[in-house]
Amino acid sequence: MRNLMILALLLAATAMATGEFSTGGSELLKFKGYVIGTFNTYGEEDADPDSDFDILATIEWLPRLNDWVDAKIAFKSQPTKYTGSFEDLSLTTEDITLNMHFNEAVTFTMGHFKRPFGHCYTRSGSSMYFRDRALLAGTFSDFGKRDIGADLALSFGWADLDLAYTNGAGDNEPEDDSHKSFTVRAILEPVEGIRIAGAFGSYSENADSTAETSVSATAMDFYTVLSQPLSETASLFFIGEYITVGEPMEDDSDWTDGNGYAFTLVADFNLDGNMLQSVRPALRYENNSPGYAGEEDPENDAGAIDFSLNMDIYSSKNTVQIGMRNYTFQNEEDDSYTDMYFGWRMKF
Repeated sequence: MRNLMILALLLAATAMATGEFSTGGSELLKFKGYVIGTFNTYGEEDADPDSDFDILATIEWLPRLNDWVDAKIAFKSQPTKYTGSFEDLSLTTEDITLNMHFNEAVTFTMGHFKRPFGHCYTRSGSSMYFRDRALLAGTFSDFGKRDIGADLALSFGWADLDLAYTNGAGDNEPEDDSHKSFTVRAILEPVEGIRIAGAFGSYSENADSTAETSVSATAMDFYTVLSQPLSETASLFFIGEYITVGEPMEDDSDWTDGNGYAFTLVADFNLDGNMLQSVRPALRYENNSPGYAGEEDPENDAGAIDFSLNMDIYSSKNTVQIGMRNYTFQNEEDDSYTDMYFGWRMKF
């Protein structure tokens, strides 16, 4: 993996030195990515450490053969406390896809990609309004995680449809026939400024260590994105999302599905100054109710309130982010606490 990363960096250096390499209409050396450095303070009682620095980087290689065929290979270093040597940074391969564009409306993808399920998973890491994704992302991690398979994307102008069939086990787990998963997502944009989406996903896993039988579950996700111009230089965005998630259980179990919701409000002010280009304050509220067995609710809901101030300095690709997340719990024995952070994100 380290050799692959070194090769990618060498290719990137060559591309920056000579420009995009192309032959016969192809663009073989096209790169993009981002780097995020963050200072964090943790408010949980007896947190160890109570503060630290994180570094995260993503680089994507986007070779293009022609107008109909292209690919994507992405590497990412996971957030980790940096101690000064390359080996201390955990490097993973994220997306590896081949894409066939039959026309403007039909694209067929095979490879390793995120299943098309849920807004807080489909939003890119380089455009997040907060340091962390919503708690919902963890709630449906089995349904929205990266997996190996195929996806058929259809675009009809005002409507987009994704149909994905994947291994189900992901890329780091043993695969057998009990894991195959299906995902479908529809995104509608009936008028400009309003986007409504719904997704359905299945997930299965081995029922026991023999791997001879499996149990399965389904989940549904719904979200809407509303954008409203306030003036020539300001816009307001609202994002609402609701999810219901099943747990892989026997058919005769009395398990109650979990659910969660999140609401986000973002204001975007384009200042177009010499130094400060734009400012985006963002507020998010969410709540998660885990599933449970039996008739009595264990009252173990958890929620969070996020606030973040995003400021583009000198360029829209250079963002300073100051924020906080307050965790709350339905169980009175669990104390709420607040984490704070200062981040710097550069896209290229």
